[in-house]
Amino acid sequence: MKKIKFIVIAGSSGGHILPALKYLNSLSIVREPNEILFITNEIGKNYLDKIKNDKINILVINSKNKFNFILRILLNLSSLFVYNRKITLIGFGGFITTPVLLISKIFNFFLFSSNKIFIHEQNYIYGLANKINYFIVNNAFISFPKKNIRNKEILVGNFFLDQKELREKIDNSFINILLIGGSAGSLDLNYRMLKELANLDRKHIEKIKFFIQLPQSHYESLKNKYTDLIDSSKFTFFSFKNNLNLQKYDLILSRSGSGSINEILYYTNNVYFIPHLVSRDQHQKFNLSYFRSHNMSKSKFHIPTNKRIINQFYFNTLINPHAIDKIICYTTR
Repeated sequence: MKKIKFIVIAGSSGGHILPALKYLNSLSIVREPNEILFITNEIGKNYLDKIKNDKINILVINSKNKFNFILRILLNLSSLFVYNRKITLIGFGGFITTPVLLISKIFNFFLFSSNKIFIHEQNYIYGLANKINYFIVNNAFISFPKKNIRNKEILVGNFFLDQKELREKIDNSFINILLIGGSAGSLDLNYRMLKELANLDRKHIEKIKFFIQLPQSHYESLKNKYTDLIDSSKFTFFSFKNNLNLQKYDLILSRSGSGSINEILYYTNNVYFIPHLVSRDQHQKFNLSYFRSHNMSKSKFHIPTNKRIINQFYFNTLINPHAIDKIICYTTR
């Protein structure tokens, strides 16, 4: 830990954690992995199997108690910042990024360190943590184009996952419908799908298959609601799946968080997005508004009774396949 040169921080949701992991994996190819530290929380712990190099240092701190989290960050990182006066830090969002970046800035001031501080914002608008972080960073990498880019902002484009990963096999003889609700699943998306199924003409059921993400906390109760309506053989239920073959689905019902919206729209626009509006800043609404203004995603949700996938070329000019590589260039030069 005395030779750390890069610190990557991400927590709170898959939308923050997944781009951080792609950055980590790319960074470990061009820099020594044992000089990289990844800081995350109890949510990020569920994604650690996606880190491809086991020499990367990992620090997992529970953030449910914010005071204890900040105290443990101070205890764990103070000596690190004393021994290492030139660290590159990048926060990918979530509350846990702010204490780490702020401590780094304080050490810059009092110990004349030369730590470089960056953030990455996946959404159309800054989340609360990144609104605070913006004032202490060297640069902010943004995903969405703006008419008036601020002096610290660098447009890198929208992030998506690794195309080389093995994907699930889908039987194209059926009309395949997918429901995904983000890293934790979604109750209201499932209730929306159940309502649609209750009104579906039963003569169409035989040619349709449903792939449904259920929240772990309501897994059995929701599963029973579906199978009370339609035979269980028509469903594949899951709580988390990292090998979704998005371009093979005839319709996707999804949240409009940055991780979901960007990856889905890289592969297909056979999708209907429903934003999660409980969050303080309603960033999913703004994400969706941007893409709908560019004529992407379906305007109405209904279960198709005919195949939608046809042999045509689909290309989304709003997504940059080299977004993470661009960040690597800025943070390693």
